[in-house]
Amino acid sequence: MAYMSDRASLRASLFLLTCCVATCATACPVPPPAMRDIDIPRFYGDAAGTIVDPKLKAAHDAAQNTLTAFLREVTSNADKAIKRTKPADQLAAADCALSWIMAWAKADAWLGTMAQQQAEYQRKWDLAGVALAYLKVRTFASPEQRAVIEPWLIRFADATVKFFDNPERKRNNHWYWQGVGLAAVGLAADSKPHWARAKGIMADAARDIGADGTLPMELERGARALHYHAFSCMPVVALAALGKAGGEDWAGLNNNAVDRLVLVTAKGLADPTVFDRLAGVAQERPVNAFGGWAQLYSSLRPGVMLTVPAELRDGHRWLGGDVAVLAKVLANWRN
Repeated sequence: MAYMSDRASLRASLFLLTCCVATCATACPVPPPAMRDIDIPRFYGDAAGTIVDPKLKAAHDAAQNTLTAFLREVTSNADKAIKRTKPADQLAAADCALSWIMAWAKADAWLGTMAQQQAEYQRKWDLAGVALAYLKVRTFASPEQRAVIEPWLIRFADATVKFFDNPERKRNNHWYWQGVGLAAVGLAADSKPHWARAKGIMADAARDIGADGTLPMELERGARALHYHAFSCMPVVALAALGKAGGEDWAGLNNNAVDRLVLVTAKGLADPTVFDRLAGVAQERPVNAFGGWAQLYSSLRPGVMLTVPAELRDGHRWLGGDVAVLAKVLANWRN
């Protein structure tokens, strides 16, 4: 990134000159112990994945508390490293994000036993969030930090691939999220094999999107079809944005399939009866619109105005935090 090209080389000297040890220690808390093994129960009460069981959901949320806290802290500091105006503040935030990622990388976080399928799902979502956050602060990283973090990201990505390479796995929104993690690692670690796999997944996503913009496997969710179309927009739009950063037009695949998915989902969020008709069943209300994808889409299609809920202008930890910051970093990306 040209606008950040001097920061990595100046990072250590500026940090020592402008930030005393006591202040830095207070600003950056100690990271929680790394989680190698993941045990997270499924939260649906039915096999089709359409009915959320409140007790299972509570257990699910409790089991992922540490992972959620880790990602929120890392993404928050990665965003501050770009958004703050004073170099000392930028460096302090970047140093905190990198120190947390380093701590978990050294402990082989996420590389232990996945107790069940839901744990595998969680691992690939978290891969996307960590890798995208790292993209934001990579230019601040020292050679020593890069030498630890980037090989770990590759092992992390490869571990997720082993699960989803099974042909019996459904290649629905989970497959698209897998692509986001691989694309982010492809950029962050300059890994052509991971980039190529992500491109293949994006091609799959584009083929899945129908002429009317819907995803057949997500329509099968019944009353949660709109919910899952909104959720699918997150990785599909992120993949298109990553492709653009890598110099490729992934958004244009299958006659601009990404546009069709985004536009029909936005229409459904504005008027859920659109999906009542498309799915053939009344949609669950209120609909969880999820965060970030509409704003990220605007970086791909600046001239398209979407009427969407306010929360879509926010980010999400699995999208690396603030998507406006991500869009800025990707627009200026260079290895």
